[in-house]
Amino acid sequence: MRGMTGRTWGIAVTTLGLAGAALAHHGVTGQYDAATPIVLSGTLTAATFSPPHPVLSIRVDGAELPAFEVGRPEEYFGPAVVRPEDVGEVREIELSPVRMFYDLADRLSIGDRVLVVALRNCLPPHELRSTWVRLDDETVVSYTGDWAPGVDGCS
Repeated sequence: MRGMTGRTWGIAVTTLGLAGAALAHHGVTGQYDAATPIVLSGTLTAATFSPPHPVLSIRVDGAELPAFEVGRPEEYFGPAVVRPEDVGEVREIELSPVRMFYDLADRLSIGDRVLVVALRNCLPPHELRSTWVRLDDETVVSYTGDWAPGVDGCS
């Protein structure tokens, strides 16, 4: 690293660190717990539709497991659950960064009821990620492409 000033060295280290964080955040190193799909049913309180991911904020009010069919036995290894710690809270759910989810910007409004099936990243910061959303009008928006590795429980 001959010829690098302290400032240049600091910028290089910071850039590498940010690149590593971005890779971890984007599922490259993520491991999503497919043994426990999490159902979040409630009211949309906020939504952003800008890269790197669309993000929905949902005030979870459904304490009971609602009737729904995801139809993905190869992706989800265990039964879906409603976590008691989510009820009454606002949870952020990242959607896969694919066009179909960005297009929800024209279909969703604050106050809409939504149902999301999400997987929790086993690695910090343990974000919730989803590829399945049921809208207020019962329409299901679902992405079945390869998006992140699912694991049979976090270790």
